[in-house]
Amino acid sequence: MSRLAVDIGGTHLRYELIGEREEACGTVSSRETEPTRFIESMLKRYPEIDAVAVSFAGQVNEGTIVAAPNIEVAVSEIQNHFESRYGIRLKIENDLNCAALAESVYWGDGELVALYSGTGLGSGIVEKGEICHGWRSLAGEIGHVPYREAPFSCGCGKNNCLELYASGSGIEKWMRQAGCAGDPDLKRLYESSDPECRKIAEYYIEALLHASATMVTLLNPKTLVLGGGVIQHNPFLLPIVRERIGAYALGASLEGLRIEATRIENASLEGAKLLLDTM
Repeated sequence: MSRLAVDIGGTHLRYELIGEREEACGTVSSRETEPTRFIESMLKRYPEIDAVAVSFAGQVNEGTIVAAPNIEVAVSEIQNHFESRYGIRLKIENDLNCAALAESVYWGDGELVALYSGTGLGSGIVEKGEICHGWRSLAGEIGHVPYREAPFSCGCGKNNCLELYASGSGIEKWMRQAGCAGDPDLKRLYESSDPECRKIAEYYIEALLHASATMVTLLNPKTLVLGGGVIQHNPFLLPIVRERIGAYALGASLEGLRIEATRIENASLEGAKLLLDTM
């Protein structure tokens, strides 16, 4: 038999087939590929698949997609759809929860927070080696904690989210607001001679520090892992967080805390593969 791991993000859909007879992996555009139809096409192509684990960039609860702001979804009750129609096992988790699970295994730490800054800002929490979900699986939505008002809105509809400051989409919005030309390159903005452009990078860094300190103070993890596209493309951020977080977090929560940058190429997909082992 074969098992399928799928990571569905706002830009890319990545997959890996793990089987006795055949293995395959690949990446397609999630903007042009509806998740349900993709999985159905894989089941048709590989009829020996008996289990599917999905990492999803949206809010999910008990096998149902609750919200998917950047992904077209044809079937929200995705677990029931595949288990009842195709007779296979399917498990779906938020992508940051999957990433945190993979980070927990990589770092060998069951008390860990993964804080990822990419297109958006989010986190996954592992406590005693298990994903912390919250009542409706909404734990870790740090990007939508009220922070400061901005002259534009977040995808959730509010105008004061941390995500508006500490994310790739936030950087782009601030650049349009300030009239800063060029690619949304945080290091370029940080080193810019234009004070308005440099201010965007400073906004980002302070908001990232607030997000990091909030997670550390509230959850008291042993390890904080920073990841996501913005973090990975800007390694200068890690020493800044390590050096300055003391001014933002509770001092006792920092004792013994390890702060690292992710070393996993695709933690969400790796986390989905770990889910397969629990099915």
